[in-house]
Amino acid sequence: MTATYDTEDGDGHRPWLAIPQPTTVRLSGEAWVPSAVRVTADDPTLAREAMRLTGELAALGIPRGEGPVIRLSRDGQTGESFQIEVGIDIDVRAGSAAGAFRATRQLLHNLRAQGRVPHGHVSSEPVVAERGFHLDAARKHFPAAWIIDLLHALADVGITTFQWHISENEGFRIGSEAFPEIVSTAHITRAEAAAVADAAADLHIDLVPSLDMPGHLRHALAAHPEHRLPTAGGLPTDHALDITRPEAVAFARALIDDVAVLFPRSTRWHLGGDEFVDFARIDEYPALAAAAGELHGPSGTGFDLLTGFVNDIAAHLRAKGFAPRVWNDGMLRSDAVALDPDLVLTWWTNWHAEMRPLAATVESANPLVNFHDALFYYVLGEKAGYIYPTSQRIWEADWHPGLFPALPGGIRQEIEPPYPAQLVGVSFSVWSDDAAAQTPEEVAEGIRRPLRAMAERAWNGGSALSHDEFCEIDAALGVATTPARSAG
Repeated sequence: MTATYDTEDGDGHRPWLAIPQPTTVRLSGEAWVPSAVRVTADDPTLAREAMRLTGELAALGIPRGEGPVIRLSRDGQTGESFQIEVGIDIDVRAGSAAGAFRATRQLLHNLRAQGRVPHGHVSSEPVVAERGFHLDAARKHFPAAWIIDLLHALADVGITTFQWHISENEGFRIGSEAFPEIVSTAHITRAEAAAVADAAADLHIDLVPSLDMPGHLRHALAAHPEHRLPTAGGLPTDHALDITRPEAVAFARALIDDVAVLFPRSTRWHLGGDEFVDFARIDEYPALAAAAGELHGPSGTGFDLLTGFVNDIAAHLRAKGFAPRVWNDGMLRSDAVALDPDLVLTWWTNWHAEMRPLAATVESANPLVNFHDALFYYVLGEKAGYIYPTSQRIWEADWHPGLFPALPGGIRQEIEPPYPAQLVGVSFSVWSDDAAAQTPEEVAEGIRRPLRAMAERAWNGGSALSHDEFCEIDAALGVATTPARSAG
């Protein structure tokens, strides 16, 4: 589903300047250009949106006063879908506060880009429910105020999920009451974390804590070496939890419990599961081989143990009210233990031939989120062979939410539209492999256009815009002003 137009201006340009583009656009040629405005809401659930929009319009030089009216109302639509009628007044109809919020972004985009809102009718509905963003704030410290500004930039273009990666081999970047000894010097305090969570909720963004395990734990395990996987003939294990011992698994649960209380409104949690050990040599880790043989017989493998651990942590998270998710690279590789079918697989890569293909997940029916590393991994310092994403490459790939990373040899992996419910959504990622490579401000600038490209194509399942048209709208939009710097 891509946006369709009934009207273009005399130069053949698309006069509705917003990202993402709405699904349908029918315009008359006139425009709404008020000097003052009143915003009303016919339902208490939309009162916050009316108040927010009043402040945002004032920041653009359109104060509250007598004149045209913007009416926000509830109707029978579902999810984030909305309709907008623009004439002397503007009527916004949506089935939820989130839908009204998306619609008001469309109005603000036009005002920012061209100082007016074209008269006519637009309607829109996303093709996937989740358009996400992952921030590795564990290898690199990002201040809380910067993260809150980021949340506003994400919400501005319809991002619904913020995955906050707080623990890595190089750092643990959030305050801990249970384990203060593992906290990095530069970190987000628990009070700051609560403020970030409040901002996300207000912007209709689900904050997804990301605490990777049983790998990527070198920093935490440096303070608790008793929970490390035993050495394995020179293979690195200082980052890996000893999942063969109940005490180490209990430590992992305790790490989760300490952080989970900070996010009472979050509904999802990423537990990691990736790069636990060298998966191509998993049989060479004596502790894993011995435990797998004891539990699963002579054919048992470390993948059986990993899957069992992931299932156990997933059950622990689910009991706390979180829907668990896990990276794809080590999953569906166990013969003795079936992966929890409700675990969401965040599919980032198929770089190694032994990783299970997308078809295996489609068959298993695990929900999927497309993290497409080749297009949407912004890796600081361009480490591990990555290059910074660009909107040009995204357009050249003709990417849509069902186009996943290719198999070795360039074999295409794709779920064609209309998408099944199994395809939950998509995500853009910042990974801080070289923490010093860019400042937070440089990261914000570098991700802006490729992130907006993903937002446009994720909402619409592609785009009716040419790449040049997209770039023109992106440039016209500029940077949204956050409430911290404006009235409202």
